[in-house]
Amino acid sequence: GGEIGEEDFVQHAKDLINAADKYGVTNLKLEAEVWYVQSTKITIENVIDNLLYADAMNCALLKEALMDFMVEKKVEVMQRVSFDDVPGHICKDLLAAMARRGDVSSDDDDDEEEEEEEEEEDDE
Repeated sequence: GGEIGEEDFVQHAKDLINAADKYGVTNLKLEAEVWYVQSTKITIENVIDNLLYADAMNCALLKEALMDFMVEKKVEVMQRVSFDDVPGHICKDLLAAMARRGDVSSDDDDDEEEEEEEEEEDDE
C-alpha cells in the first residue's frame, strides 16, 4: 500500500473519511478523522453541519470534539444555533456530554438538596 502525506490528509481529510467509510478501510478512516479534527476550526456557524456529518459517518472522535465545543460554548450555542434538523438521539448525546462535564444536575441531585434543606429547617 501507498502512504498518504500530511498535507494530503489536511487538505482531503473529509474526502478520505468518505472513501474509507465507503470501502471499509477502518484504519484510514480513523487516521483521516484525527487529521480532520486537528485541522478543522470548529465554529458556531459550522458545528451543526459537522455534528450531523460526524453522526452520519460514525466519527466518534469528531463527534466528541464537537460536543465538547458545544458544552464549552453552551450559552452562545443556545442563542445562535438551530436544532431543528438535529435528530433526537444527537440531542440526547449532547445532554450526556453536558452531564459528564457536570453542567447538568440530575433529578436525584435536586432531591438530595431538597432533603438537606428540609433537614436544616427541622434542626432550627
